[in-house]
Amino acid sequence: MPLVLLGVVVVLVVPGAFDGAGRAVGAHLVAFRMPVALGVLVLGVAVLLVPRARRSPVGAASAAVLLVGAAAQLGVLAARGWDGDATAAREDGDVVVLAFNTLGVVTSEDLAPLVLEHRADVVVLPETLPATARATAALLEDAGRPVWVFGRSTEGSTPVASTALLVTTDLGRYEVTAELPTMLGGFRADPVAGATASARGAHAGAAGRAPLVVAAHPTAPFSLAAMDDWRRETSLVAQTCGGTSGAVVAGDLNATLDHPGLRDLGSCVDAAEAAGAAALGTWPAAMPSWLSTPIDHVLVDPEVWDVVGFDVLPAVGGSDHRPVVAHLRPR
Repeated sequence: MPLVLLGVVVVLVVPGAFDGAGRAVGAHLVAFRMPVALGVLVLGVAVLLVPRARRSPVGAASAAVLLVGAAAQLGVLAARGWDGDATAAREDGDVVVLAFNTLGVVTSEDLAPLVLEHRADVVVLPETLPATARATAALLEDAGRPVWVFGRSTEGSTPVASTALLVTTDLGRYEVTAELPTMLGGFRADPVAGATASARGAHAGAAGRAPLVVAAHPTAPFSLAAMDDWRRETSLVAQTCGGTSGAVVAGDLNATLDHPGLRDLGSCVDAAEAAGAAALGTWPAAMPSWLSTPIDHVLVDPEVWDVVGFDVLPAVGGSDHRPVVAHLRPR
């Protein structure tokens, strides 16, 4: 029994050493490190509270394995950090990226104040219909912060398959240059070469350009049949970041850093991990962020962008995800 428990604990603590994190059940358990840690801790304490089990060599060994496993899980979370903060003083060239899966229910009246509050330059909105994105842009323009509006829908007019992107006009003109071969509407938008160079100058920094943006939303591991697509699409998003100089990839990536798709980011880094806030979760929003799973991300090329701060924001407008915001500074 202790050996079986030890195997399970090791798989949950170090999923990268095994393939369980890419399979059904294992993928879902690995996503929730804090609930797993608390559950294992409770089991270990429960064994110790039973006199017969406590005096038994098997029971004592089992309790020890469980308690060490809980401590190891908490250690991983502590190393990743809960210190979310994106409020550093802004400098010329800084770019603030906000990503928020709106579930198709958050209105422009909630989105526009959120963008304004955080002075977001790039806003990636999975599960957001084009009409909502345009209405948000209209409110932002009325508030003196005009934005370009882009979007892609892959399954008619359903919110789940619609991804929107807002980019402040201060960064210059943008255009969609590629569609990601994913089922839920991901795409890439690039600054237009030579367009409104004076506007881009304040944000271009040492890189000499505005950020190349990838709005991403790979499919989720919601069923056995979806697992292969989930692994393929999350890996594609990571490879897109790692293979694109200066990239900023943001959205609901439906995976944590423990899952196969995001385990190898190539030359990119996860902004939350770089800022010491990768233990803060984003889904479901009904759970505290320290208890939920971090599946919404901002990935960046660290050769071009320094992560000044990152935070998971409070729940907004009925979405089951929390927004995330990353403060980037050109190197």
